[in-house]
Amino acid sequence: MLCLTVMPWRLPRAEVFVPVILAIFLAVDWVSVPSEPGLYYLNSQGLSRIEGRAVTVERSHSHVPLKGTLPGQGNKSKAEILSEHAENRVTPTPVFYYRAPPDSEAAGAADLVLVRLKTTHGHREFDLSSEGEWKASAGIPLRSQLELLRQQVEQRVYRLVPAKDLKPGEYALYLFRGRELPGLIYDFEVGQ
Repeated sequence: MLCLTVMPWRLPRAEVFVPVILAIFLAVDWVSVPSEPGLYYLNSQGLSRIEGRAVTVERSHSHVPLKGTLPGQGNKSKAEILSEHAENRVTPTPVFYYRAPPDSEAAGAADLVLVRLKTTHGHREFDLSSEGEWKASAGIPLRSQLELLRQQVEQRVYRLVPAKDLKPGEYALYLFRGRELPGLIYDFEVGQ
């Protein structure tokens, strides 16, 4: 005679179940990104658009003491936006979708850089470039960048996920648009 005990079946705890379901949805890529170009954040209600803001570039000059007796002249360029906090709040592991404009095939996900913003005196900023008497660097310094995983999910649509969980603070995805147009910042905040 075979005896089977009936065990009650239960769903796993939410902290285990929700990330597993989210991972399955992301793998299947069920998200329907709107046709309007721009950046979208995936949250529990669906996709929320994050508006891009043009940055102001601030150039500063400072006297940098060198090893010799003569002072050198140093220059720094910073991208700045007004306000100390972003309107958009995201989770420590945000998932973004970026739809590139149809007329600009060059503006893909590779042109977006994830940066951590410094909050100072009513605005947020990050370094764009710096130069000294014997050294110059163009572009965002590596110390200001965070690793961003990019995957093309359809033509002109990319899924963007930080490689590591983000700590609480102010962040942005920066889009360089060439020398003729100001860069765009898609800013967001990771809460406590």
